[in-house]
Amino acid sequence: MEPKIFYNETDGEVIQLDGRRVTWLLKAAAADTKYTSVCLVAYEPGRRAKPSHSHPYGEETIYILSGTGKAKVGDQISKIEPGMLVRFPQGIQHMLWNTGDVDLVAVCFYAPNAEAIDYQFDADFDFPEFMIT
Repeated sequence: MEPKIFYNETDGEVIQLDGRRVTWLLKAAAADTKYTSVCLVAYEPGRRAKPSHSHPYGEETIYILSGTGKAKVGDQISKIEPGMLVRFPQGIQHMLWNTGDVDLVAVCFYAPNAEAIDYQFDADFDFPEFMIT
């Protein structure tokens, strides 16, 4: 049997999390690939990835398809909008926040191996607007 080459969003594994929906299009551990995992994530308006996370065994790169918001990567914060690419280096805490009034949708690429999708969470990492002083 030849390896699967084409994938459709409608066939992806959907996971509903608090305020966001993740659709796994390609998981290296479950597919005929060793190096790449890809998902589509949609954040509802006002929601953020809480708790934040990092990837101790790989890195993540996202491409914003629609919506607006903010990304926090380590100590750096930037507004995000369609057409932007954001890289989350290995082991660095990161999170997204949908500051708009429509879903913030991004395609997420993980590499270099199946373990790149493993998460390490940090409940204390957040945007300054949500920090208790």
